[in-house]
Amino acid sequence: MIAIVSDLHANLEAAEVVMSHCRTLGVKEIYCLGDVIGYGPDPLALARLAKSHFAVSLMGNHEEALVTGKHRFNPHAAKAIDWTRTALSSVTGPDSPMAFFKERQPFVLKGNLLLVHGSIYDPVHDYVDEPENPVESQQMIETLNRDFSGFDICFAGHNHTPFLATAVGVMIPHDRHRSFRIPKGHKAYVCVGSVGQPRDHDTRASFATLDGEQLTFHRLAYDVKRTQAKILSAGLSPFLAERLGEGI
Repeated sequence: MIAIVSDLHANLEAAEVVMSHCRTLGVKEIYCLGDVIGYGPDPLALARLAKSHFAVSLMGNHEEALVTGKHRFNPHAAKAIDWTRTALSSVTGPDSPMAFFKERQPFVLKGNLLLVHGSIYDPVHDYVDEPENPVESQQMIETLNRDFSGFDICFAGHNHTPFLATAVGVMIPHDRHRSFRIPKGHKAYVCVGSVGQPRDHDTRASFATLDGEQLTFHRLAYDVKRTQAKILSAGLSPFLAERLGEGI
């Protein structure tokens, strides 16, 4: 069994709950789709966690902004990434988190699995379209049939919303149905949601596991108020704290 996580966004409380649950499940490897940092108050702890525990850790758009200084962020995100850069730059030498993030790759192919932060077209910046729009859902299905070559399943993050797109349609997991079978050779886009900043009006951390052909989405409650308090204490935007309490 493997776990696929994304968009931890320096949220240590959420990450620790997910890591503990992965140990309980007997997960063998954890693949991270990027955005370990940004927005949240614990970038150094999350950098160390990623370096120690993730078999794959991709370059997300926040890692790219961290190491290049280039971005198109809103003021809340821009302030947070500048604060994060200052915090991480204080650690130098062989344990430098900045050096670790500079070495990240934009995508990784693992057998029949393509791992990206964004999409197959732009693995760092592009978004897999939201599933509620039927036109965009149809476009996703057409993408599966036309452009999924050399791999069967693409795991993506970035949009902070969990769903599964296959040739038969788009499926959104919920508490009564979180497990799906993807038969060998079938094509699928899997968006795993966000560990550290969910945006589907559910405050619980989101990630996925794959065990053979069985895909399962997981939602875990964590101490949101503690993370919110740490965001405010760090002097980051109150909006970043508020959104965690609303799942937006």
